[in-house]
Amino acid sequence: MLVVRAESEPLELESPYAEQIGARERAIERRNAWKTQGTGATFMGRGGGPLWGEREQDLPPARIVGLSRGRVHDELCYSVTSGVVSGLFAQEPGTRNEHRLHHNADAAVTEIDLSLEHETVACTVHGKGGTSAIGILADDGRGVRTITEGDVVDRAPRWEPARGTGRRIVYASAGIGRTRSGAFAGLGPFAIHRLNLDDSSVEVLMADAKYDYLAPVPAAADEIYAIRRPYRDPRPRVSVFGTLLDTLLIPFRLLFALFQYLSFFAARYTGKPLITSGNAQQKAADAERMMVWGNLIDVSSDADKAADADAQLRKGYELVRIAPKKTEVVARGVIAFDVYGDELAYSDGNAVYRMPAKGGSPQKLASMKWAEAVVIC
Repeated sequence: MLVVRAESEPLELESPYAEQIGARERAIERRNAWKTQGTGATFMGRGGGPLWGEREQDLPPARIVGLSRGRVHDELCYSVTSGVVSGLFAQEPGTRNEHRLHHNADAAVTEIDLSLEHETVACTVHGKGGTSAIGILADDGRGVRTITEGDVVDRAPRWEPARGTGRRIVYASAGIGRTRSGAFAGLGPFAIHRLNLDDSSVEVLMADAKYDYLAPVPAAADEIYAIRRPYRDPRPRVSVFGTLLDTLLIPFRLLFALFQYLSFFAARYTGKPLITSGNAQQKAADAERMMVWGNLIDVSSDADKAADADAQLRKGYELVRIAPKKTEVVARGVIAFDVYGDELAYSDGNAVYRMPAKGGSPQKLASMKWAEAVVIC
């Protein structure tokens, strides 16, 4: 994480817990290095290279997957997952004094939002079959209690400011489409829902078949900020020309499949595939892409590709203010943002900006590539 303060250089904030997990993983890798190197790799059937994909040491052992304002001034709360265990921590930037608020091996907790008014944390809890639900930390601190359910993807919960209306959470929700066999077929458009915890009622605040509404943040009375993008129908478009072309290419694809089959055995027993050219380029191409709210975008540092990525964002992602009578665009090309009081901060993939929530010229705070979350602390 990077903490940006006015008129000062960004401060990097690291999680001691994540560092501890990383040190443990590196120690395990050193003990098991014989399995992936030299004759040990051949004995274990681990030829390495593109046949087996990324090595274990190339994968991040632990990462921050949620960010929120803390319990006191200038404190940040964040969730860390190592793939098996999730934890919720708090830290004041520059102190390295990390306080563990919650530790759980039963559920992967992401996208957190701490509420001082309600003295609890709302979060996204990932389930089986591609589903996710909204959860809150139990009062006893021992676990997470899910408060939404169904064959849906519920994400990005935010507490609504208490105005005598009870405990309410705003979040984005999309239904899951499945085949007759139950396999995942795609998502419907994301809509903005509001859950009242006092009576368990759910209200749809914004839904449009043409758009996804993501990361809603309730602000003033009856106003919500959110990221809007065009909805992409997961169903493939059937084309007569495409069907004819697929039929003509069947023999060539069969020959290519046979070649890949032989290349597999060559790499399995010799450590090298039949053709090695292009592997490095393919690996670099995979590293130059990023998932932005479920969409794959090329984020190469190459000037032409970077311009294409910016064009994709400018065309598809908008920060909008939703009021009862109208919806207006606040900024374009936004992938992460936060609103707190009269302040608004957002990232466009290249830098982080701040501006008045009710309009005005944005002020660049710092250059920062592909910030996944922005929080005003």
